[in-house]
Amino acid sequence: MTPHDDPARSISIVRLFDAPRALVFRTWVRAEDLGAWFAPEGFSVTDCEVDPRPGGRWHVHYRSAEGELFRESGEFREVVEPERLVFTLLQQPPDGYLGADTLVTVAFAERGAKTEMAFLQTGFDSAALRDGVAEGWQGCFGKLDERLSANARP
Repeated sequence: MTPHDDPARSISIVRLFDAPRALVFRTWVRAEDLGAWFAPEGFSVTDCEVDPRPGGRWHVHYRSAEGELFRESGEFREVVEPERLVFTLLQQPPDGYLGADTLVTVAFAERGAKTEMAFLQTGFDSAALRDGVAEGWQGCFGKLDERLSANARP
């Protein structure tokens, strides 16, 4: 069993957003949208680029209130608009340690006028890293929810 096959080394989050599927998908593949929600609360995005096609690269750099720079990057493996994204994600925190090279799958399903997002990240090399990243994603998805709600208003 590889780290990508082990459920104990995975994060699974399902969220329901009050926004159309095309809008939710877009927030993952346009730099101006992704940069608005990708970093945890209290962090500011300093650079974001997205090339949403198989083989295309992406990165987000963000800074803590204390000035520490974090980098996350990867490569798209699959892009099926507006249904599914699969991409690699590598974290580089300020201490220089390269986190596990993880794989992220995000599926978007219509639920009436809302969108269910099923997020799966696999390949963590420790439970502590997985748990810390899961907490960060929850904060990011809270920011995404706020952004989508603001964009969905007339």
